[in-house]
Amino acid sequence: MMNKLRTATRMLVMVGTCMSLQAQSVVPADSLLTLEGCISIAMEQNYAVQMASNSLKITENNVTMAPFLPSLNLTSAQSSSSASTQQYNSTGVLKGGHSNSNTWKNNLSLNWTLFDGMEMFATRDKQKVLLDQGHYQFRSIIENLVKTISIQYYFIISLHNQVNLLQELVSISQQRYQQALTRYRIGSDSGLEYKQAKIYLNSDSASLLVKKEELKNAYIELNSLMNVPLGNHYIIQDSIQPIAALNVDKLLAAAYENNTSLLSIKAGERVALLDTRIAKAARYPSLSASAGYGLNFSSTPYMAGKYDESNGLNGGVTLSIPIFNGFEVSRKVKNAELNRKNAELDYQQTRQSLESDLRQLHNSYLNNLRMIEFQEESRDAASMNLEAAMEKYRLGSLAGIEFRDFQVSYLDASDRKLNALYQTKVSEITLRLLAGELYSPAK
Repeated sequence: MMNKLRTATRMLVMVGTCMSLQAQSVVPADSLLTLEGCISIAMEQNYAVQMASNSLKITENNVTMAPFLPSLNLTSAQSSSSASTQQYNSTGVLKGGHSNSNTWKNNLSLNWTLFDGMEMFATRDKQKVLLDQGHYQFRSIIENLVKTISIQYYFIISLHNQVNLLQELVSISQQRYQQALTRYRIGSDSGLEYKQAKIYLNSDSASLLVKKEELKNAYIELNSLMNVPLGNHYIIQDSIQPIAALNVDKLLAAAYENNTSLLSIKAGERVALLDTRIAKAARYPSLSASAGYGLNFSSTPYMAGKYDESNGLNGGVTLSIPIFNGFEVSRKVKNAELNRKNAELDYQQTRQSLESDLRQLHNSYLNNLRMIEFQEESRDAASMNLEAAMEKYRLGSLAGIEFRDFQVSYLDASDRKLNALYQTKVSEITLRLLAGELYSPAK
């Protein structure tokens, strides 16, 4: 499973890069964007993904054969001295002189740990598990980025629908104002009605401006997530189509198998187990071998031959048996065991929390699905009522305040439907994230 995960993650990086370059070449500013296009651009451009990719490469570089291999070192040192000497001989005559000495030391040493209580094997296994954990963390960042972009994408669609709704409302208010103004000019109405209609028209127009501003800011936020120039003007023309009736049992089964947070904590549990093995290794003897070659040369006027040179091979084996170290090994082993138990408890707690979150979110998801149906019926009824009210208002049989009530009722019903659609999609995206199904790097 670990090999599959590493392969899938590498495929994710390569596919994401290729898709990103393609998307950048075919998705200039002021053009249509799809959800897949947004995600593919972000895969290459997003800062968090780039940093996570670099961190993953560091973890990959940390998986080495170093615990099993010897160390080879070459050292070379040179020293020299220059001194003036003065001394009196037995007759009291002062004699002086100057002496120089030079020393060269060169040594090539090889050290190899042959046995260390199996610590080297546990260390190597720990490196592999940490790499698996790095893959999970990288995948988690990718999944959360996909979630954030997806929610922002559908938020923009919802805002587009709200803008269209307010434009429709402004158009109706404009018609009402023109009708009220016409009746006032021909003397069939007082000036109060057309002035009130103008107030409602201005209010609806202001609401439309605010919503357009919110839409522009939402596009800027999407550009920030994709890490493209914030001034780029993309266009999203899409609809929100929730997936009906996601099965909670299937989602739970997938979450236990694929949820990245759960898998990462499980890997942490294996790391804690390996730390226990590493701590216990200190109780066993260690055996190491060493070999070397030395070349030394020195010259000094105080030696009989003035020059000294030595060279040759050396080697040996060292056996170290731990007898007593103040119970430090036992303390470290106990702490490692406690960390392992905590890791197990953390996994169980996270698993329980995952199930709780998923079940609660699934309830919200089902409730939002039902809300869509209710709000759709309410919107249709409000739309028919508004059409009838418009006709009555045109004929003069409906007061302006009563007509406004029908407008507001239609606006509220439409807003509730749009919100139910958006919230259902958000719940669906989050459910798929918890189940580990939001983004499949193997595809």
